[in-house]
Amino acid sequence: MSAISEKQTKTEELHNYPFEADIFRRTFNRYVQRFNTAFIVSVLLICSPFIAYAIAWYLGEARVDVTGFLNLLHAGESLLLDVGFPHIVFGVFASGIISVGHFAFGFISVGNFSFGVISIGMFCSCGIISMGVMLSVGVIAIGYARAYGVITIAVGSKKPFEKSTYMNGKAFGVIAIGRQAHAVYSLSYGEEGEGVYQFSPKRQDPEAVALFTRWFKKFKNTFVAPA
Repeated sequence: MSAISEKQTKTEELHNYPFEADIFRRTFNRYVQRFNTAFIVSVLLICSPFIAYAIAWYLGEARVDVTGFLNLLHAGESLLLDVGFPHIVFGVFASGIISVGHFAFGFISVGNFSFGVISIGMFCSCGIISMGVMLSVGVIAIGYARAYGVITIAVGSKKPFEKSTYMNGKAFGVIAIGRQAHAVYSLSYGEEGEGVYQFSPKRQDPEAVALFTRWFKKFKNTFVAPA
């Protein structure tokens, strides 16, 4: 058996070839690793102003001379003000264009419970673009435990002490990708997912296969041709 290359067959014909569930799961996990890296980098970039403030506060508490650091920080603030951004708002309840708090509301919001156009939340996140650990709701919703929206991704996490068992990762949407994906177009790692058109170890519907292999080309290797 050999993997099918793009030159050997058209995407629309892939579902006619034998399917290897183990290759599918390994490919899914490799994409999850890339996702984890991109997710962490994105969070760090968006949170960098808040991290800078936290560093300044810590150095101040430790009685370290932070004059140079603060000058650099204020220069960054001035740049934001020049392009129309107000100061970053902190608080238990924070509301502003850029806000961080236990409950955060803003254009860019970061908090335990976060609501905004671009929203990052530890427990709950809701926004146009939403990234949440426990629950994410948005037009584009990305999370680890559960995600609800139009385009959703929920990658789940490994169950402690069980190498190949995953928990959570439930995605619900029009197009959903997850350990358990429920959608019109569903890319599901497990057999518990459901979809009108589904690409999973349980089902390989032509419409879903064509869509997801166009976005994630390495899934073409899950279909093999006789040697």
